[in-house]
Formats: sequence, C-alpha cells, structure tokens
Amino acid sequence: MTRSRRELILPVIALVLAVAASAAFAQTGTQDSLSADPKTRCAQLVAFWLRHGGSKSEGAGGADIARKNAEVDCEAGRYPSGIRAMEELLRRNGYTVPTYKAADR
Repeated sequence: MTRSRRELILPVIALVLAVAASAAFAQTGTQDSLSADPKTRCAQLVAFWLRHGGSKSEGAGGADIARKNAEVDCEAGRYPSGIRAMEELLRRNGYTVPTYKAADR
C-alpha cells in the first residue's frame, strides 16, 4: 500500500470510529441518565471517556493526562474543575458532551 493511500485511509477509519462511538452513546441513553450530583457526574464523565475514548495505559498521551488531572480534581472534591476538564477533553476529541434534561436540574 502506498503512503498516500495510508494517509487517506487513517482519517476515514478515525471518522468511522467516531461516528460509531457517537451512535453507541446515543443508543445507551447515557445522556438522559446523567446525574445532577457533581460527584456522580464527574465519575460518569470519566467512565464515559474510559469506555469510549481513552486509555489508562502508561504512555497514553496528553488526553490521558487531562483525564487523570480531572479524576484527581473529582477525588479531591473539586467537582466543577474536574467536570469542566472532562467536558473539554470530550469536546476536543469530537464527542458530544452529555447534558441534563431541564427536569433534572
């Protein structure tokens, strides 16, 4: 396979994976079941990232550092900071950040 074909195939594969992850997220109903409790929401966003986008392995890169920092914030009770960091991480990586229904707030 030539280099130019590989350069075309990799973005296509990434797009397919992103669409599949978005579809899986929409089907699970996670968006409707997110908690208004900051501690629970923080944990749910981290779990979503680990399930759909992230890696806990050593040397996973910058996104994993952002996730770890957010987890530390959440564990220390700095929920707004942890939630904000996880939402930014999800957005940067092409995920739609789950929101609450108006009745949940």
